[in-house]
Amino acid sequence: MNIKYIFSVAIGLMLLVSCGKVQPPVFELANPFNEPVLGKAIVLDRATVEPLIQGDFTDKSLIQVTDRRGRVLISQLDDVSGDGKWDELVFLASFGVAELQQFSFTALPADAIQEFPKRTNVRFAYKNPPHGDAKGDLRLKSTDSPTISAIYQMEGPGWENDIVGFRNYYDARNGMDIFGKRTSDMVLDHAGIDGQDYHVLDHWGMDILKVANSLGAGAIALGIGDEIYRIGLADEAGFRLITEGPVRSILELYFNGIAVGNRNYNVVHQISIYAGDHFYRSKVWVEGLIGDEVLYSGVVDLHELEPFELASAGYTIIGTHGNQGFDDEILGLGIIIPDEQFLHLKTAPKSGEGVTFTHLTGIKLSFDAPSEYAFFAGWELQDPGFTSEFYFKDMLTKAALKLDGRLW
Repeated sequence: MNIKYIFSVAIGLMLLVSCGKVQPPVFELANPFNEPVLGKAIVLDRATVEPLIQGDFTDKSLIQVTDRRGRVLISQLDDVSGDGKWDELVFLASFGVAELQQFSFTALPADAIQEFPKRTNVRFAYKNPPHGDAKGDLRLKSTDSPTISAIYQMEGPGWENDIVGFRNYYDARNGMDIFGKRTSDMVLDHAGIDGQDYHVLDHWGMDILKVANSLGAGAIALGIGDEIYRIGLADEAGFRLITEGPVRSILELYFNGIAVGNRNYNVVHQISIYAGDHFYRSKVWVEGLIGDEVLYSGVVDLHELEPFELASAGYTIIGTHGNQGFDDEILGLGIIIPDEQFLHLKTAPKSGEGVTFTHLTGIKLSFDAPSEYAFFAGWELQDPGFTSEFYFKDMLTKAALKLDGRLW
């Protein structure tokens, strides 16, 4: 979902002539919705951007993005392929109802300074001082908190933006957890170390989800027939940081050699988080498919809250709302899946050795394209509006507008 356009696109590849004057090329986007879309992340590939760049452009140039009023927009250049050159430009823009906007791209010298606030962050570090980087470590094969919590800060990698944070248990559980935030500052670099206890409400927030043996906040499993197998234990599994910046951060969790009966799979779970969103986005590739497999993600089900289903902008949304926070505060949880990939909703058992206590969402797997979904968390201590189920559902449907990937 993170590498799609939401709006109708018209690219000014030719110079425009207006009132006898030659105008520079622009990139146009039109909001097709009958309501505003605020803080939309626009992701453009290099081939689209290069013909529109004004000024002296080289491989080392920075790109400044401005709107038609001349305002500089928060942006970043990302090397997603890892070849040492940027291949995507991403920036944030807001649109009124049915509004058409024009954007200009200007090359800046490599040593130019573009000062944008840090609005996304990834942290994966050791628990003990000096809390060094752990990004080269392979995933543990244990399944208990005491083992992993003695090694890693937050028990594994964490990612955040200015609204919410998440973390992954970096062992065979491969669970997903949530950090509720009461500040727009980046806080995960200091969570759980030097005496800080993120299970207790701090000035910045806290861990707000009880996960147990569920899939928590959007972890993944593989379904074959009536059996569901957690994706976690593998011959080799690890972490890759792809990019980190003011607009978005992207990381990958990879699993090579997942044994399921007499079958063997490789899985890549790419996670991205964008500034200003209440959700993170997922893309999942599975290698070794036979054709009868289903990808499962889902929402934790420890509080007997009835799930609801919504539809918005070509997405199916499954959610729960109620007193399900760590300290019994109101928390809304939702998973947003493209209609063409959503298969069904089912409930995991309340006991057993496998995945339990989860509202399971079946997602279609493909041999040649990733499965996609987003996981949304709305916490009452971050925004009191989330005490209202109506407000929560409205925010979920608005999130789908930001995710919409159709060309108009």
